[in-house]
Amino acid sequence: MKVLCMAQMSGTSALGQVMRVIAVAKALRHKGHEVKFLAGDKISDVVKNHQLEVIEASPLPKINISFNNLAEYEGHREEIMSYVKEVIKHISEEEKSVIVAEKPDVLLSGNLTGPLTAKTLGLPNVFIFLQPHGEKTVELFTRRMTEPIKKHIGQVIMAANLLLMEGMPELGGDEFAADAEQWTGLKDKIRFTGPLLAEQPEQLPEQAELKQRHAGTQERPLVYVTIGGGTPLIGESFLRLVLDMFRQLPEVQGLIATGLALAPDRLTDGNLPENVLVRGFVPGTELVKASDVTVFHGGSSTLMTCIACGTPAVVVPSMAEQEDNGAVLAQNKAGIMLDKQDLSAAGLAEAIRKILSDSEFKANAQRLKAIGDQYGGPPAAAAMIEALLGE
Repeated sequence: MKVLCMAQMSGTSALGQVMRVIAVAKALRHKGHEVKFLAGDKISDVVKNHQLEVIEASPLPKINISFNNLAEYEGHREEIMSYVKEVIKHISEEEKSVIVAEKPDVLLSGNLTGPLTAKTLGLPNVFIFLQPHGEKTVELFTRRMTEPIKKHIGQVIMAANLLLMEGMPELGGDEFAADAEQWTGLKDKIRFTGPLLAEQPEQLPEQAELKQRHAGTQERPLVYVTIGGGTPLIGESFLRLVLDMFRQLPEVQGLIATGLALAPDRLTDGNLPENVLVRGFVPGTELVKASDVTVFHGGSSTLMTCIACGTPAVVVPSMAEQEDNGAVLAQNKAGIMLDKQDLSAAGLAEAIRKILSDSEFKANAQRLKAIGDQYGGPPAAAAMIEALLGE
C-alpha cells in the first residue's frame, strides 16, 4: 500500500497535529507500507527526524502583517482572510499535483485541505484530529466560527472516508458529538485511537533508566517542566517563577525544557538552583515517562503523553482549550490545575508536593493509561486504515 501523508495547515502548522500524522505514518511504515510525507518549512525537518521520506513542498505565500493583540488582528481581518484563501489555494494545488504524480492508494492528512483534494481525485482518505475535551474547546472551535468557516470544516470532515480521533470517549467530548449531529453519518466514520505518540512509551527504557539518562540521578523525584511553543503565560516570566519554586523544593530534581520558544541560556544566568537542569529541545515522551510530575500549560500533545505514560501533572492553562485539557486530569485526580491569575511559586510547589505525597494521583494516572491502551494507539490506527482499503 502506498500512503501519502500531509499536515501542512493554511499558513501555519500546529506541531501537535503534525505529530499525530507522523505517529500513524510510522506505524504504517513499520507494517511494511510505502510511506511518503508532503512537507515544507519547519515541518520538513520534524518529519525527517523520524526517518520518514519527505516530498519537499514549495514555499508558502508570505504575509507582511504582524499583530500582537486581537484589536490589531481585527484591523487587518479582510487582508488576513484574503491571504488565508491564497494559502489554501496554493496548498490544494500542490496536493493535487503530488497525488497525481505519486498515485498513492490512500491519503493520510491532518490539515483542512487534504480530504477535499483527495475526494476531488477519487482517492480514499483518512483525517486525523484531536478529541475536544470540553465545552470551552467546542465553543472556541465551532460555535464562534463564522458560518462559511463552519461550512468548510463540515465539508472537510464529510469528505474523509475515515476519521481517526486521538482520545478516548471516557474523557468526554459529548459536546462535540452534539454539535456535529448536523453532519449526517459523521459518527459512523469516527474511530477513537487513544494517544497517538510518535514514540511509544512501552518501547522506551524503564523510568529509572530514563531518569538517570536525563537528570543524572535516580535518588530524588524528578519534576519535568515544559513550555511547549510558549504562550503569554508559559514563557520566560513563568520559568523565572518555576526557578523560585524549585528553590522551595530542594528535595526534588528539576528539569526545565525551553523547547524551540526560548534559548536555555536566558535562564542560566548564574543564579540557577543546584537542583535544576535547563535544556532546550528534549525528547518529550522520554521526559514525561522519566518524571514523577510533569508541569505544562495544557497543550493537547503533552496531555496525551501524560496519559500514555501514566504520569500525573500540574497544569497551568492560558486559554480555553488548555483549561479543558487540564480538567481531564484534575477531574480524574490524575493532576492539579492552577489558575494563572494568582499563580505563585509557593502555590506551584504546594501542588507538586501534594502529588508526590498522595499515591492516588499516580494510581489515577495509571488508570487513565490503561483506558488509553485499550484503544491501541498508532498500530490500531494503521490497522483501521488497512481495513478501509481491504488490506
